Amino acid sequence: MQTVWAIALGAAAFRFLLFRGLDLYADEAYYWMWSRRLDLGYFDHPPVVAWLIRASSAILPGEPGVRILFVLCGALAVVFAALIAREMSDDPRVPAVAAVLAATSPILMLTGGLALPDAPVEAAYAGATWLVARARGRGWIAAGVVVGLALLSKYSAALLAPALLLLVLLDPELRRELRTPWPWLGGAVAILVFLPNLLWNASHGWMAILFQVRHGTGSGASLRSFGEYLGGLLGGAGAVALPLGLWRLVRPRDSFTVRLATATLVPIGVTFVSALRGPVEANWAALVYPALCGAAAVQLTRLRPAWSQGLLALTVGLGMVFAVGFGLEVRNPTLIPAGSEVVRRFRGWQEFAVRARAAAGLACGAVGDPPGCRPADPFVYPSNYQDAAALAFYAGWTRFGPAAERPSQLDLWNGEPRPGEAFLTFGVISEEKRLFRGDGPGPTATAEVRLKGSRLHEIQISAWRDWQGPLPRRVTDLEYLKDVYPR
Repeated sequence: MQTVWAIALGAAAFRFLLFRGLDLYADEAYYWMWSRRLDLGYFDHPPVVAWLIRASSAILPGEPGVRILFVLCGALAVVFAALIAREMSDDPRVPAVAAVLAATSPILMLTGGLALPDAPVEAAYAGATWLVARARGRGWIAAGVVVGLALLSKYSAALLAPALLLLVLLDPELRRELRTPWPWLGGAVAILVFLPNLLWNASHGWMAILFQVRHGTGSGASLRSFGEYLGGLLGGAGAVALPLGLWRLVRPRDSFTVRLATATLVPIGVTFVSALRGPVEANWAALVYPALCGAAAVQLTRLRPAWSQGLLALTVGLGMVFAVGFGLEVRNPTLIPAGSEVVRRFRGWQEFAVRARAAAGLACGAVGDPPGCRPADPFVYPSNYQDAAALAFYAGWTRFGPAAERPSQLDLWNGEPRPGEAFLTFGVISEEKRLFRGDGPGPTATAEVRLKGSRLHEIQISAWRDWQGPLPRRVTDLEYLKDVYPR
């Protein structure tokens, strides 16, 4: 396993350097906002992402500090891939091959370097899969702990539950284990670890869980969206890891592999069905990719040496080309437009904050600098939570009202100016989406951030002389949320 740990740490170092110097992706900044107000749950995810960012930010400053613990979670996912492979084969080469496959999986490289819920759930789900597959007797207790941690990381880990129910039918060893107290105690431990977030959801109308259920059962599928799902599945897991891993798992011959196959194939099957209904994001199935890499390594080492070495070189080469190409293009767009979405997500946010503070000063001056209109830290109603998050991290602004475009954690916090206090609006907020009453607006101050002649970010700020109270809450497409926003 020394080789495996070397590969995992090398992958962590590579991912750290891949994103070093890039601004926070908007969702990373959004979760950073969560970390400033620690809680047991949040609008659309469980709390581990915020807890990790809070701890991570105490280790290093700036963007690297936000991401460092997530990089380590990505390294753990590589190790668990190797442990899964070692359990499936006596071939001493298998753990290292599995680690290489996981280290160069395109989606695992991206999610293993960013401060998103994906890195912790990938590590925890891979660990839970390994522990559940080998659980006997007291081993169910450790499995329960890690299952609970996976659930606290991302709700998609709950797909392990239907997998376990299916296993009762498929695995005679599990049926015998169920006659003992240990699997039941393991399940109780998992629920106990997850209980704080369950209680938070219960006290908030099951908001976060219902949000994710709706998000995962959308509509509007098309041939294009389904093709993008299949392409994302193949390209995300790895061109070798996906077919070989599936080939190994659909023919399980022992209890460990039966459990591993079920815990891996059920989430893939669920995302497949979701893709038939509506668009599916590329990271949804990524929590099973470490296990897929472990299974693929077993199958890969059984091929003729020339085939085995050639396919391993192919997948490593494709993964590195993808990662290096991504890093180069985001930093210096050449093959893709400078104003493309992937560039916008990681570039220009520091300049965005500088220009926003300057525009805030102009907006306040245009209405006579009323009391409370402070460009250094104004109260802001944003048009979307992404811009608010970037302003929080890079401009140091701390006071935000709910965003106009869609519900978010800002709705739960539901910040409001003091009565009579001047405030700002950021972005275009139409009258039907306005959530406040006030005297204004004054003239709009505008600015933009450009890269190679293309616009990355647009800034529109208006000052309002005084806040006169909230308007009745909007009706949103998430009807079940309207009664649980605290006032």
